[in-house]
Amino acid sequence: MKIIISDYATSMMADHSYEFEILKHHHPEWFIKTVVYDPGDQSEFTRELADTDALITAFIPADAKLFTKAPRLKLISVNAMGFNNVNLEDAAKYGIRVCALPDYCSDDVAEFTLTLILSLTKQLKAYDLLLNDTHVWQYDALLPQKRLAAQTLGIFGLGNIGQKVARLARSFGMNIIAYDPYLPQNIAEELRIPLLSATDIYKKADIITNHMRLTASNRAFFNKSAFNQMGASRHPLFINVARGESVDEKALLDALDTGMIRGAGLDVLSTEKPELEGHPLLKRSNVILTPHAAFYSHDSVMELQRFSCQNTVNFFEDKLDKVNHFVDFDQRAAQNSITLSS
Repeated sequence: MKIIISDYATSMMADHSYEFEILKHHHPEWFIKTVVYDPGDQSEFTRELADTDALITAFIPADAKLFTKAPRLKLISVNAMGFNNVNLEDAAKYGIRVCALPDYCSDDVAEFTLTLILSLTKQLKAYDLLLNDTHVWQYDALLPQKRLAAQTLGIFGLGNIGQKVARLARSFGMNIIAYDPYLPQNIAEELRIPLLSATDIYKKADIITNHMRLTASNRAFFNKSAFNQMGASRHPLFINVARGESVDEKALLDALDTGMIRGAGLDVLSTEKPELEGHPLLKRSNVILTPHAAFYSHDSVMELQRFSCQNTVNFFEDKLDKVNHFVDFDQRAAQNSITLSS
């Protein structure tokens, strides 16, 4: 049995010893290898893939092009909650099962979301730049902002993360509204959160935060039209800690440049490996960028490694009922009908 743990260099964990421990605990004979995925030179990855039975990855594009090079591949264990990088239809054609992680980091992402909201509302980056660049020690050098209790938060995607964001935001006295066409109405009523159309949220929200799982239907969901609608009313802060592909990045830049939104907190960009030299979103006092770090804590990293590796063990021990959870193509509709939220 051969298992590869692989991803882009920027996404690989520094230490894989815990993963090796789990995979080899009852199977010391298994061959486990970590391989850095280099899209510019895939020779090593392709060579290792040729006799691999399982691939553990979060962001490597997995489709027919990859599957033709992996005749023994039986399982892709996605060590993330989102599985949009795997072409499930192609996987099914090649007889490859796909599983992803259950909730392992919703607390961390919710906390991170509120951190971005607070930092932008209180203009921490702008004050920091002001002090460092011009040495101006003056509280009213920036315009005052409304306290959170006077603002409405619009949440896109009211799954586990979105619901935890709502609970944290309520502790600051915020008014909460949400968009999630897949959430049963009775759950929204229990949460006491009105479900509105996207257009209504653009009109009413002072802060908009995205927690939708990426699907074909919401790619570039936040586009020029969406930002124009935001700019026609409250000029909200925009937070994205879900997937960068949900946002038309050019439209976002235009919205920032024209003041349609008053700031942005972005944990993700349009690609997992952005070219940062000269990136137009950098060095803005009203934009906070982080390197897809919202999930990142000691606890979440341990859970991520444990779930993805234990899923792999359970699969090859034929304990399919303990794999949490399969996201195969024939189950995709069922997955999407439950919730869009990550």
